Amino acid sequence: MDVTPPRRRLAAPARRAGILRAAVDVFGARGYGSPGMAEIAAEAGVTRAVLYDHFSSKRDLFISALNEQSAIFLGHVGAHIAGDGSPRERMRGTVDAVLSFAERHPAAWALLYKNDVHGDPDVDAAWRESRRSRSAAVAEMLADDIGADAGTPRADLIVEMLVGALSAGAGEWRREFPDVPRSEVVDAAMNLLWTGMKRMG
Repeated sequence: MDVTPPRRRLAAPARRAGILRAAVDVFGARGYGSPGMAEIAAEAGVTRAVLYDHFSSKRDLFISALNEQSAIFLGHVGAHIAGDGSPRERMRGTVDAVLSFAERHPAAWALLYKNDVHGDPDVDAAWRESRRSRSAAVAEMLADDIGADAGTPRADLIVEMLVGALSAGAGEWRREFPDVPRSEVVDAAMNLLWTGMKRMG
């Protein structure tokens, strides 16, 4: 007689990782306010009790997912900036990295850049600080290329404007022009952004 083998329990780190993946998908699609912990637990394939073993509240879960995806985003951008390239090549690498992240990880992109009103002051503050920290980190990577000293308001502002423009453009691209290759979008963005940045310099 065939006997179905018992289902193996995932180790705690694997369960936590699965919950975070589910949280990114749910929060990215529906924002912070609408979904409840039961919905996220179901998406992760765990019980609410297991979810609460790892995260004390929806706020805790959201901020943990936000911090994780922010670190992944910065690692992705940093890996795409050619260390020995020209300023234009490094900027193009940055633009391509941002757009490729939006293309490949739409839920994470929405979590990081789309859903900016959460109805919870602590979550709103964490989201704003996360975005500010990402801009500061990218500004430090590109300081020499954008003609501003790392850690200065000018450098952070330039990068925030860059990422803000790409954020709006990425949403429009994926929604209205999904058949346009990313390389063409990068070309168009560079024509606009690089020219504008050189004028600012």
